[in-house]
Amino acid sequence: MQPNEHLSRQQRTQLLGLAGLIFVILASYAVARPATESLFLEANGARALPMAWIGVGVGSVVVVSLYNRWSASIDLVRLFSIASAISAGVLAITLMALSIEIPGTTWALYLWKDLYIVVLIEIFWSFANSTVPKDRAKWFYGMFCVVGSLGGMAGNLGVGWLASEWSTAESLWAVVPLLTVGGAGGFILARRTGIAADASAKTSSIREGFSVLQKSKALWLLMALIATTQVVITLIDYQFNVAIEQFYPDLDERTAAIGQMYASIDAMAIGLQLGTGPILRLLGVPLVLLAIPGLIGIAVAGYALVPRYAAIAAAKVASKAFDYSLFRAAKEILYIPLSHAERTQGKAFVDMMSYRMAKGATSIMLLGLVSLGQPRAALWLTLGCIGIWVWVTVRLNRSAIDQP
Repeated sequence: MQPNEHLSRQQRTQLLGLAGLIFVILASYAVARPATESLFLEANGARALPMAWIGVGVGSVVVVSLYNRWSASIDLVRLFSIASAISAGVLAITLMALSIEIPGTTWALYLWKDLYIVVLIEIFWSFANSTVPKDRAKWFYGMFCVVGSLGGMAGNLGVGWLASEWSTAESLWAVVPLLTVGGAGGFILARRTGIAADASAKTSSIREGFSVLQKSKALWLLMALIATTQVVITLIDYQFNVAIEQFYPDLDERTAAIGQMYASIDAMAIGLQLGTGPILRLLGVPLVLLAIPGLIGIAVAGYALVPRYAAIAAAKVASKAFDYSLFRAAKEILYIPLSHAERTQGKAFVDMMSYRMAKGATSIMLLGLVSLGQPRAALWLTLGCIGIWVWVTVRLNRSAIDQP
């Protein structure tokens, strides 16, 4: 079935609205991520990253608890608007604190960056999984990823200019209007399409959300897959940050270099996203999920053989590009047959918590390696985790949630 067949006016409005929201989400993150990472490295150095990731893991517990409480009684599009407004407000307050040099502000910015984006992204995909028919998801999800990457490219290329014209810290103020536009767009979309929350729904606690996870074998397998994936990506990210801190000691030049690297990720991701529909249709979700760790493993092995900045940058580009394209689309398709509770409350645990808690677990491993005086062992740990990723994927492909 072609993606544009038999769509009602309301469905077209929802799809266009979702495309607009993902564009704004990733444009805001593309500005926020290089600036916050560069400021953090300038103030604290790459060795402080593991502790920051542990903080992100703890913060994700609080965020998931609030999300589960609100998602049961507020429709997801309006929830997106509320989360956007809160994110913009927290950022504005933090930037004012930064301007008067309050200690610890760079830590707060780093935590904000990792927590706000996972909330907005997961609300977006939860709504998409609830509205896009399964037989069209392979096409539409690829399109959503393309539009999101275009937003990301715009932000990544713009942040270098903003940093050079203003400063790295001042460039973060551009995120506030982007989040404001996204929040307003969510309210408009909800009103135009008649989306409403379930009047009989009750608020949900984090304990009730966990009970959904306990009863679902599918969610446990997905959690194992995502956690393993994020451990690998985080290990690669750490090694990249160590390298860029050494090769780009100037703050604003480093911000521009990070932005250019993420623009390269977006360019590669767009190419993969444009082919998502045909690739998933031709190879199927199981084979695509299995091929991704194999290809990333080749990239990491290349860095092991040639330990240069370009090599680790290539490994990071590959890991992120696959994560933003084929892996994201294939993984989201696995949620579609699940119940509403699994797609919202259960998905919050699987995605929000496993993405960020994986960073915390990786941080503990990295701190252990540093304390033993073996930071280079992170490379071999990465290759070992890629092997675990392949094993988990094989188990997932053999399970009852296989997709044709």
